[in-house]
Amino acid sequence: MSDCRLGFRYPDKRGDTVASGIEEGFGQRIAAATDVAAVVDACRWLEAEGRGRVDPQRLRQALPALLHAHLARITDHPAFRLWLDAYFGRRPAAFRSRLQQPGYLYYPALEPRAWFDIDVLPELAPLVPRIPAVRDELLAVLANAGDFSPYVSAEAARSRTWAGLADRPDWSALHLLRRGEWHRELMARLPLTDAFLAGAPLAQYPPHAPECFVSRLKPGVVLPPHHGLSNIKLTVHLPVDLPPTGCDITVAGETRIWRDGEFLVFDDSFLHSAANRSDRDRTVMIFDVWHPHLSEDERAALAHAIAVLDAVQSAIARLAGPATSS
Repeated sequence: MSDCRLGFRYPDKRGDTVASGIEEGFGQRIAAATDVAAVVDACRWLEAEGRGRVDPQRLRQALPALLHAHLARITDHPAFRLWLDAYFGRRPAAFRSRLQQPGYLYYPALEPRAWFDIDVLPELAPLVPRIPAVRDELLAVLANAGDFSPYVSAEAARSRTWAGLADRPDWSALHLLRRGEWHRELMARLPLTDAFLAGAPLAQYPPHAPECFVSRLKPGVVLPPHHGLSNIKLTVHLPVDLPPTGCDITVAGETRIWRDGEFLVFDDSFLHSAANRSDRDRTVMIFDVWHPHLSEDERAALAHAIAVLDAVQSAIARLAGPATSS
């Protein structure tokens, strides 16, 4: 077994000895973990034992080596190893397209391609004939659905990009699936949509995905150019209610329009924007699917890695925050 020690060398004082023991214990638990559940258990142990006793900043400094060693055991797939080494700064990393700059995760082995036609999406193509029925069901239910909410949160008012849309209904959403949690009451009224999404190759990497929502853009609204979070997934738009003219979306400098009965699929890690220059709302259903060039092995490894990174980073953040009363 590789050396799982975190490498702390404290002065020989009782408090530092205790801290070192907790951190070494956490390292041993991560080294022994074979699945995400075991990592989550290790994080819970760290929080229980380490609050007020370990230095979160020193722990953060030691985490890259520990997490790289754990994640390197998941698979020997060369593309995953390339991402892993780049993520932890062990080899140079650069975007292959100046227009592609995901904000969370960049998988460098994937060819930089902005638009995807259905003929290169074998997992999605069988769902095309079901689009009209899903559209009709959504239209019927949305006529009485009153729980659309602003897509851009109030906190985004500090953002140069999103300040103009923060907490406004100009761009609103009705979430069917968010951070892995279904809107059960709504889905009970959408059996065709539910079955349709069950057959889609949804990108599964909790806690960030899968997600699915109905997006509504008010007349006269133009979304600012922005980048999505990752290139390991593609964004799929299913048209629900389209004005006859005046609506378009631009990705990596190429502008396209939605067409009833067809998917519109793109990699949202590329710079993109959308506009509704018509006099009525534009409504589409949006969901994320795995990038078709990722193997099953890569998908499983990435899902594991994202869950582990989120669990560990969240635990360290809670350790660094104020103690909560029990």
